[in-house]
Order: sequence, then structure tokens, then C-alpha cells
Amino acid sequence: MMNSCFLLKKTGLGPAILLCLTAAACLPGKNQEILPEQRIAETEILSAAPGKTGAYTVIPAETGAYAALGETGTYTEALEELAETERSGGFSPGMGFTESMLREWSGDYGGAVIAAYKELSWAYGCGAGVTKDDMTEGLGKVLSLYESGGENSAQDGLSLGEEARTQALIAARGVLAFHNGSWTEARLSLEGLAVEDEPDSFVQWMSLVCRLEEGEGVRQLLAAYGAIRARYDRFPEYWYRGARHFSGNIRGEYAERCINLAPQGPFAEDCRGILAETVGLSFDEGNSIKTRAEIEESIIRSVASGTPEVLTELFALLSLQDNPFTLYTAGALRALVIQEDFRNWFVREAAQASGRLAERLLYISRG
Repeated sequence: MMNSCFLLKKTGLGPAILLCLTAAACLPGKNQEILPEQRIAETEILSAAPGKTGAYTVIPAETGAYAALGETGTYTEALEELAETERSGGFSPGMGFTESMLREWSGDYGGAVIAAYKELSWAYGCGAGVTKDDMTEGLGKVLSLYESGGENSAQDGLSLGEEARTQALIAARGVLAFHNGSWTEARLSLEGLAVEDEPDSFVQWMSLVCRLEEGEGVRQLLAAYGAIRARYDRFPEYWYRGARHFSGNIRGEYAERCINLAPQGPFAEDCRGILAETVGLSFDEGNSIKTRAEIEESIIRSVASGTPEVLTELFALLSLQDNPFTLYTAGALRALVIQEDFRNWFVREAAQASGRLAERLLYISRG
């Protein structure tokens, strides 16, 4: 797989680069000035630092968009390779920025803005340090420069032809409307983009979301929505939007996938409520719901550390009326009582608890 990162190009800063640079959480330092193009070294990139929350750092590299191009030979081939990597579930931090640069170099400035937004949207959905305000600020700066007729573009290294500027503006207006939940405005802007698009591209996903949120032909749209899931396997918002509109078991699956990807992300709370509703609980009881993956993770941590007290984080779930997640938890915890320390701890906790929690802890303690 190619290395993915966002290369800062010396030949000029287009709208997509500006969008990325002005999203404060993506800067090397929160208060760093936006640098004119003559002050940006060709060896610097913005890339996600693995294992760090919201950590986008400037690092020297010979990889990234230049490497992607070098491996494939043309912009089109490099973009196709990125798309196939995404479809195989291989999206990783920096790939959106790499796509943005490739599109900008090929002259697709609208697509470049969309691809930059894809990267920031992924980071926001994962709770990786990019806030809603960061994204709104970045988009607002793109709009203010180009809506002014580009009078400041030369000094900011953002000189573009009229057609390129228009496409960048349309894209920026569309993603800002999308980000703010103005679905009809976003859809109309996105439809105005002059792009040769793939059926599962990010623009198409955004358009599907807009139409779903508008309530237009939901049944037909959901078939199209489900058909592109492979490409957005790692995008929490893809699963969240699906959970809002699918029904039954599929709704629950989408909600659970969203939570597992980003348990502390901005969409997790709503998805817990949706998951609760799919098993007969109220939306508000979703605050106590944990997914199977979360339940297993708690148990693994408890056993690995020899600390039964870790399991208190499952008590709210055990206190709910019968549902698959509570029953799954009770069954999994019963297996732990073969260890005397855990059995004794469950007995003590059951004696101090009341109601459903006391009943379930007593049940668990008997093995």
C-alpha cells in the first residue's frame, strides 16, 4: 500500500491546501501562521502520527502524493489506486489529503476541496482532535477568499483561473452546508460540481446523505447507500447516517459499527440511543448500552490486570431490563467465577447492590 500524506506543493497553494491548513487541529501548532507558498519547504508534509489522538505533524518525507504519482505514472492511475485501497477497507489517515493534492495538481479544484473535507470529516467522526468549529473555520476562510473575487489570492499564493475558483467555491459551499446540516443547500451545490465521478465517491456519499435526510425516496436510496459500504468501512459518519435511516437488524448493525469505530466520537451517543431502541429499550437508556466489542474489551482488561473492579463499568448495562447486550454481558461474566477472586468480588457487590443489578450479580456469582 502506498504511504499516504499531504504534501505541501511549492508551485502554489490551492483552496484544498488552504482548507487543510486553516483547520486548527491539523496544524503542527495550534497557533501557527498560514505560511505563504515561498516559505513552505517541498520536503514538508502534514501526516497523521499513528497512535496519537488528533496528532497531525509536519515531518520530512519522500513519500505521499509525489510517491503515489511515482508509483503509478499518472494522476488518474494514482487516484484509482487510492480508491481501490479505500474499497478494500484500507483507508488510513492522510489518504484524503493525498487525494486532495492529486486532484489539485490535475486541475480538479472542486474535487480537491471535497477530498480535503473527507480527511477532516473522518478525523472529526473519529474524535481525533478536529472539532466542528475547526472545520467551519477552515471552510469559512476558503469562502471568504474566493467569494471576494480572489483579490487577496496573489499575496496568499492562491492564484487560480476563474473556472477553477468557481469549482472550489461550489465545493466549499457544498461541504459547509453539509457540515451544518443544510441538506437541500448542500445537495444543490454538490450537483453543480463539474466532476467525472465514481458511483461510490465521497461526493456521491454526501449526495445520498442529503437526499436521505431530506426524506426523498428512502427505500431506493438505502439500496444505493448499502452498496457503497465497503469504501466507507472506517468512517463513523457513514455508519451513523445509515443507522438513522435503516430499520431492524441493519439499523442496529450500523449503530454498533459506528460506536466500535469511535466510542468517544461525536456520533456515538446518538448511536447508543439507536441501538437501545433496536432492542426494545428507550433512546435515553442508550446511555447505559455498550456494544459486544466494548463488553469484551472491559472483560479482557479486567482479567489481564487481575482487577475485578474494572467490571463496574458494566453495571449500568447489567441494570437494564432484559436485552441482548445485558444478557450477553451476564453470560460472559459468569465464565469469570472460576477464579476465586472474581467470584468473591461478585458476591460482595451483589450484597451491596439492589434491584436488577443485585439479581444479576448474584446470578453471575453462582457460575
